[in-house]
Amino acid sequence: MQRKNCSEDKDKTKESKNRKQKDKEVKHSYIYIKVRHGWAWSIALLLGLSILVGCDAENIISTRFPCSFYFNPKLHPGTSIETALNNVGNYTFISVKNDGIWHIYSTLNDGRNITEDIKITTDRTEGWDNRIKTHALGANNGIIIGLTNFQGKVAWDRQCPNCINQYGGTSYPLELNGVRQSVVCKKCERTYSLETGAITEGTKGDPLMGYGISYKGLGFPVSVGN
Repeated sequence: MQRKNCSEDKDKTKESKNRKQKDKEVKHSYIYIKVRHGWAWSIALLLGLSILVGCDAENIISTRFPCSFYFNPKLHPGTSIETALNNVGNYTFISVKNDGIWHIYSTLNDGRNITEDIKITTDRTEGWDNRIKTHALGANNGIIIGLTNFQGKVAWDRQCPNCINQYGGTSYPLELNGVRQSVVCKKCERTYSLETGAITEGTKGDPLMGYGISYKGLGFPVSVGN
């Protein structure tokens, strides 16, 4: 009988040790999972912040040259300006001139190389909201606006920022290079993406100078500036 009790005590002790060992393994496993998930969240957070910082870096508004453009398409419907802002991958080159009346010149990147002349001839009857509110249009009277695939609406200066940095002056216009969503500087041969403003071919350097753009949809005013 005594021998039987000893055997039972040994079994209970062994069972207790096994339970403690399992509890210890479960605890370690729980800690491991928590640590692993903690690292995963940390890495995800860091990646998220990196993406946000990257987006902010690409979307910095340049204040190097004054830029202010305003146009009321409600009073001039069907222009190439609204075509560019309502169709993904479309961009238009804009400049302005005053020879007694204001002209807005707009050239789409549709390969036809047709420049639309939008005459602002009735400022007094159309009111202040329809005027171009400034003579300054970036580095040298030229901006590019349009609708990107992933970044929404954008506005870029038409001059090459790197040639301005290197050579001085402000006459280094960017031209279409046969690819609708990029432009090239003939002086330095850099190619820039109209999607992000970044250099895609050529020597490293600054991205395109960007400006803020506001446009809510068909018939709403277009405003570009810094």
